[in-house]
Amino acid sequence: MKKRLLTLMCMIMMFSNITIAVANESIPNPIEPEFSYASDFSEEGVAMVATGGEWSLKLWYDLYGAKYGFIDRSGKFIVEPQYDWATAFVEGFARVEKEKKIGFVDITGREIVKPQYDWVDDFSEGMAAVEKNDKWGFVNKTGKEIVTPRYNRVDSFKNGIAKVYNNNKVGFIDKTGKEIVTPQYGSIEPFAGGMAAVYKNGKWGFIAQTGKEIIKPQYNSVGSVGRPKVNYFTEGLALVANDQRDRNPLFIDKTGKVVLKTRYDYAFDFSNGLALFSKGSKIGFIDKKGKEVIKPQFTDAQSFNEGMAAIMNKERKWGFIDKTGKVIVKPQYDNVFDFQDGVAIVQNGLKQGLVDKTGKVILKPIYEKIKPLYEGLIMIQQSGKCGVANRSGTVIVKPKYDDLKTFSEGLAAVELKGKWGFINKNGEIIISPQYAVVNDFKNGFALVQREEWKYSFISNPQNKPAD
Repeated sequence: MKKRLLTLMCMIMMFSNITIAVANESIPNPIEPEFSYASDFSEEGVAMVATGGEWSLKLWYDLYGAKYGFIDRSGKFIVEPQYDWATAFVEGFARVEKEKKIGFVDITGREIVKPQYDWVDDFSEGMAAVEKNDKWGFVNKTGKEIVTPRYNRVDSFKNGIAKVYNNNKVGFIDKTGKEIVTPQYGSIEPFAGGMAAVYKNGKWGFIAQTGKEIIKPQYNSVGSVGRPKVNYFTEGLALVANDQRDRNPLFIDKTGKVVLKTRYDYAFDFSNGLALFSKGSKIGFIDKKGKEVIKPQFTDAQSFNEGMAAIMNKERKWGFIDKTGKVIVKPQYDNVFDFQDGVAIVQNGLKQGLVDKTGKVILKPIYEKIKPLYEGLIMIQQSGKCGVANRSGTVIVKPKYDDLKTFSEGLAAVELKGKWGFINKNGEIIISPQYAVVNDFKNGFALVQREEWKYSFISNPQNKPAD
């Protein structure tokens, strides 16, 4: 079941990144033959491929009867197809299955962990979680079992530690397997600013990455918990509250000392040196001394990001202010989004545009969709067609494609009349639309399908061949 779910997730990821097509132009350094399934090339220059088998749709698509192996960039098999299932390489290792047991191979094809576990996760920071008889442990990259499977559940290692769960309680272990925090908390939130919020007996406190309980659980709430971005202590202070409705929040330092007491309805953690607060249905901002730098005057607002904060006036229009409270973008939009690399998306009705930090309109709100792309470019959509602009507002490619993916290694996949090809950052067609499905270029190659379920690779024609 886990293998089928992973296969389903792989297919969803594939179709979200990919798309559909045909053709007859010469292909840049193709790797033949076509495979039943394949992964992108890893940084080490190895890709997983499957041969034989048949795709079948039951509750989801699955490949039955295939054998999995690995090829290098020349298309040569490093490992002949022999496994019942395999994955792409992560940190130099791939998962492989044989006779319903799973292990790991390295990029030479050597089995560093013989297939023996019921399930394994990818390596993270040199450690991989392994499951046997419904218990979880960890192995290292030599294949040594550092933590004998004994936990009900584990998370991957991050910053040298991993969460472990037993009896509905969570703790931490280090890479030696030592429990630096025995499973005792109901919840442990992500680390931010060197501290993690912990929940025990209905109260919140904080621990350091050493596992030491710095601030004993004593608060009803912690500001960032439950929000998309955890940022307590990232600027030295954390927002906590003991009021059942989170009123009159406090700001504490990393020793637990109360630095600021407030009488506000609610507040957010500090961001860019200022914290948003609400007072009598109006929103303003305070500094770390508690001074109301920007008086409560807005109907709604967001925390500062890149030195700018989105604010809403009484007419329910959005704009932006700087950290002095000066209005940079006059409230005039139905919706706005945070600044990213000096520009922000603004929206009126169903049309989007782009502004910079001076308030200058870079792109007028005439587009159905604007999406930042990698490598400094922006996707624009108009009348259902996609094009490309730069951050200065210059339209490089007028909207004409049915779909457009992000730029990767200097090229972006574009769809035209159901076929996919690639353009460069100047908008020039480098590979004409001809494929049923394409992935982004990664490590010099793109995984493509001329026909559905027939996978092959093409090299990036912009890369100069080695001497």
